[in-house]
Amino acid sequence: MIKGHEEKKVDTYRQTRLLMFTMVRLMGDPKSAPKTPEALWSLPGDEETQRGISDEEAREIFKRLRQ
Repeated sequence: MIKGHEEKKVDTYRQTRLLMFTMVRLMGDPKSAPKTPEALWSLPGDEETQRGISDEEAREIFKRLRQ
């Protein structure tokens, strides 16, 4: 229940961040406006999605898929 409540709270912040990002992109200076919502305002859990995968990890994934 606690995890669900925390996720709901963060989801509310994500929606607010997306609204703020849209307003900044529409009304702000295009050269200085952030390119992603995460660049405007970071939230808990963003680190996991921004990490990406290394070349070695990608090779391993493709190797397993080919087998």
